[in-house]
Amino acid sequence: MANTLLTTFQQYLNQPLPEAFPPFTKWLNGTIIAAEEGTIEMYFTVRKEMTNPLGLLHGGVQAAILDDIIGITVATFDKPSPSVSINISVDFLGKAYEGDTIFAKSIVIRQGRQVIHMAGELRNQEQKLIAKATSNMLNVTLK
Repeated sequence: MANTLLTTFQQYLNQPLPEAFPPFTKWLNGTIIAAEEGTIEMYFTVRKEMTNPLGLLHGGVQAAILDDIIGITVATFDKPSPSVSINISVDFLGKAYEGDTIFAKSIVIRQGRQVIHMAGELRNQEQKLIAKATSNMLNVTLK
């Protein structure tokens, strides 16, 4: 059976995301640059509305990007039901400014029957680590 979500992600490599993607993912406005089962890589351009009063990429936006790419990565498994975040821990280690390009990558650390342990990171244009995260995703059953 074909992995339809992974195939969809791969169809949009280096292209704008289609309208079918969730509104928040569209607002973040990332571009997928690599997609394989269990890992996704994207880049984002830091926009003014993503910055804090110091002109830096807001920590909440960093966490949101990491949470979103982790969710997209879990979707590469094309499970019959979705997974949701049950926690996320983010370490803020660097900075990015308006106009900067940042790169996000997420990988599966361990996939259990109910919980998937994930990791993600953000890097700047020079590949310096800006933030890293770990998260657990719970497989949910829809009624």
